[in-house]
Amino acid sequence: MLEALRFIPQARVAETVRRWLPSQNGPPDVQDETRILADALGLATDLVLFTPSTGGMTAIDRLARHRKPKNRDEAVAMEALRQTRFRVMRVEELEDRSVVRHLDLASGESLRVLSEHIPASCAGLSLVGRTASLGGGTWALVGPITPLSEAARAVALGFMRPDGKGLSNPQRCAEAVYRHVMRHGSLEIPGLNRPPHDGFEDDPFADEAEGGELDAIARRWAKLDANASPSADAMQRIRDATNLDTVLDALASSVLAREHRRDRLADAYARIAAIQVETIRLREANGISGLSLTALSGAIAHAIARHGMPAAVRRLFEDLQRRGRPITSTGAADADLERLVQRIQGLRAKTVEQGCTEQEALAAAEKVAELLDRYGLSLSTIELHRQACQGVGIDTGRRRLGPIDECVPTIAAFFDCRSWSEKSASAPIRHIFFGLRADVEAAHYLYDLVELAFATETALFTRGELYAELGSGDRRSATHSFQIGLGRGIIAKLHSSRQAREAALSASSGRELVPIKTSVIEGELAKLGLHFRSRARPAKRYVMTDAYQAGEAAGRRFEYREALAAGD
Repeated sequence: MLEALRFIPQARVAETVRRWLPSQNGPPDVQDETRILADALGLATDLVLFTPSTGGMTAIDRLARHRKPKNRDEAVAMEALRQTRFRVMRVEELEDRSVVRHLDLASGESLRVLSEHIPASCAGLSLVGRTASLGGGTWALVGPITPLSEAARAVALGFMRPDGKGLSNPQRCAEAVYRHVMRHGSLEIPGLNRPPHDGFEDDPFADEAEGGELDAIARRWAKLDANASPSADAMQRIRDATNLDTVLDALASSVLAREHRRDRLADAYARIAAIQVETIRLREANGISGLSLTALSGAIAHAIARHGMPAAVRRLFEDLQRRGRPITSTGAADADLERLVQRIQGLRAKTVEQGCTEQEALAAAEKVAELLDRYGLSLSTIELHRQACQGVGIDTGRRRLGPIDECVPTIAAFFDCRSWSEKSASAPIRHIFFGLRADVEAAHYLYDLVELAFATETALFTRGELYAELGSGDRRSATHSFQIGLGRGIIAKLHSSRQAREAALSASSGRELVPIKTSVIEGELAKLGLHFRSRARPAKRYVMTDAYQAGEAAGRRFEYREALAAGD
């Protein structure tokens, strides 16, 4: 075959490689570029070697015409090369050390292939390659062997004849598969289309000093008794480290350890992956943006197709998903809680439809707080500890922080919740409220009320005398100053109301709910494995005094009961 290269135009090989190679994104990786170029040259050369010219002759045919075989064996080898067939096959089983049985997927033929380079782990793998008959029902693989991802396999099978008589156009099939592989990536299997590992690398887990923190945890867990419980600190470290790369590493490490018969280590990595999958599920269920299980599934599929990750990783991931507990509230069976949540949701829907002023917003908030306090006092300490937490994400649709966003921590504290904001250059600001279920519903309700109050009061301000007296160049600044003052007024009023509520509850029952709720929330929040960064306080802002004072006065003019009808 090497000798036949002189009968093919190198320009055709180079042009084929240029058509196949993907465009470069980002800084080049020399090792990856070298590997990709080598693959492209090998596949392009194979394609050109066996593509007939307009006269119907291949480079192998020309070699046979110009070169006289030295002996009978060489003549037989030459003829076998001329009769090679491009096939789409599936590895069935290893009959012995040198014979592997393949199934031709297009013709249904069972082939005994002489090969010492196909690992036993390839059983069930689809691949394409050229076979040459050696007589006696045995075959040899000629040229590059290309394992197929599911997408590449679909491309190859698109050339199957419906009558089971092989491929409709083997050369076009080869070209289509090779082009797909070069543009979308190939499976990389040591011993098949990559150099086999040497003896030093046979056990990738031999060096216990290698790896990161999660690898160290896996090694410790592998040495524990099967019934031993892992430490809470290790569990938390795993949750805190949850991201796409660490989950993929844990899944792949479990599969790799299983292949090397290190079952206890494989179980330990699978346990780490299970904790991280559950953490992702919890984050997603609580309205926290970022990595989702769907995105993780897509990343696994991409890694299998593009980077040769074992298909067993997908099966492990799917198994962990099935074993994961569904995200349901343990308080769902509590009829009183359900009625309370439904009442809050009803109030929210009613207020959102009608709009509200700041007086109505705080009056509604006070009513909801009273309902929550009554419900909290009716529960025992044990029942409070059994309450499930949940989160809700609120999309603001804005990319810049505004005066209303300063109210969010106070809104959360008013209903014993935790809050934080998600902000990135490519997505709008999101606020997350996290806490006991009814409290989160109430916080969401109050946020909507405050948002409506901002819209209502700002509209009233822009129709007022102060706004009318301003020049057009000052009106935007005046509106912003008014909203800053309005936010500060609402924050002050909510804070004082909160203090009054706490004092009244303590005096009436001698029982403080806040510390109990805080311990429950902190415990559940730890399961999310999140990392928070404090936001720097905004620089000193200059405001228009009159507009600011008008907003602050509006924020402090709350009459709690007047806005709610007696039946609310």
